Amino acid sequence: MTNETAPPSQTGIVTGQRRERATATDNDDVAVQSVGTSFRILDELAAAGRPLRLTEIANALHETKAKVHRHLTTLRQIGAVEQDGGTERYRLGWKLVQLGESVAEQFNLREIAAPYLTAIRDETRETALLAVPVGWETQVISVADNIYARVFISIKPGNRPLPHAAAQGRVVLAFSSPDVVERALVRDLFRLTPHTIVDRAVLRERFAAIRERLWDTADCEIIEGVNTLAVPILRDGNELAGVFSIVGLSSKIPGVPDPHQLEVLHRHARLLSESLNGMAYRKLLPGADNEPQRRRGRPRESGQP
Repeated sequence: MTNETAPPSQTGIVTGQRRERATATDNDDVAVQSVGTSFRILDELAAAGRPLRLTEIANALHETKAKVHRHLTTLRQIGAVEQDGGTERYRLGWKLVQLGESVAEQFNLREIAAPYLTAIRDETRETALLAVPVGWETQVISVADNIYARVFISIKPGNRPLPHAAAQGRVVLAFSSPDVVERALVRDLFRLTPHTIVDRAVLRERFAAIRERLWDTADCEIIEGVNTLAVPILRDGNELAGVFSIVGLSSKIPGVPDPHQLEVLHRHARLLSESLNGMAYRKLLPGADNEPQRRRGRPRESGQP
């Protein structure tokens, strides 16, 4: 072996270099895991929507209380987390508000997506929504209400539908990391109606289908007689930036997508995605086998694929 034949001085150098490389790699791995745990804690606090006890956070993350407490201590020191002196519960800190404002100034998806959202509303004559991922959940941040019907469905900004039961939520999970998906599916999956999907295997198959076809529906899964058709907004290749969707009565937005409605959503999501360097929609351009058939008699608009 090399260590047996090489001079002692050379052997010592080589061995030392290898040991340093291994130590550096190990330290890097630990650092990455540490950052990941901190963000999981922040995601948990954000998703809960209320202050949490140490035990609640540790149980949700399947980590020891000692480990979570160390991370919470660091997060509290930098202002990312605050602790109530009376209840000892933890909540998100003011530092995150400041960071959020900075992010919003640099990338305001609501502002960028506004003309697309209005166009979706006008072309489908249904309420159009813009939502963004928040951990494993989805939060509606902008709404263009249906102005063409006396009776219509509307959703308030800030709404967070159950991820497994909402089309927007499943689109988010379809483009989330395996870790985020596991954290979402390990929770109780409530059946809101007889049509709500609560089978985890079925949901995983659904996520794979969404990644391929770039849409999902949730007909009667949250409220009987109401459906949502949702498509992803992608950036930097295949990274999810947000979700466009329309919501309305199932009689107007069928479970099997109306070709015109789907084409409108896909077209505007593709245009916005490509402006953000998201190229996944190129596979739906003319010539792709999985492009839905368009309804006859609908004129193709300028810029439509």
